[in-house]
Amino acid sequence: MGICKGRSVKKGFTILEVLVASLLVGLGIFAIMEAFNRGYLGVGQVEDYSLALSLAQERMEEIQDTAFASVTSSTKAAVTGFSDFQREVVATSPHADLKQVVVTAYWTVPNGENNVALTSYVANGS
Repeated sequence: MGICKGRSVKKGFTILEVLVASLLVGLGIFAIMEAFNRGYLGVGQVEDYSLALSLAQERMEEIQDTAFASVTSSTKAAVTGFSDFQREVVATSPHADLKQVVVTAYWTVPNGENNVALTSYVANGS
């Protein structure tokens, strides 16, 4: 009555089930690792941007403490102690007693170069 002969009941997983499960676990691990990698790169980019902004701000403060006649442009040059960073100063005179100063900080990234620029005005206080 309810007994089947000739069929054996095997318990366990087939090779296909194991391969599919392994593939799903592998894809999950890959996705998690990729998310961590992108997060790590994002933190590095923010740190570089923040440092470049600080270097530009430092140079701008030096310029604002300089006599009006001494405020001049300077070419792109390396920043001492920061090998991946460079600064450039562009000073223009829209009026006789006013100079517009743009300090740009550059830094290298894997696919080229990024920059941040600060603009300020210096008046002749004679």
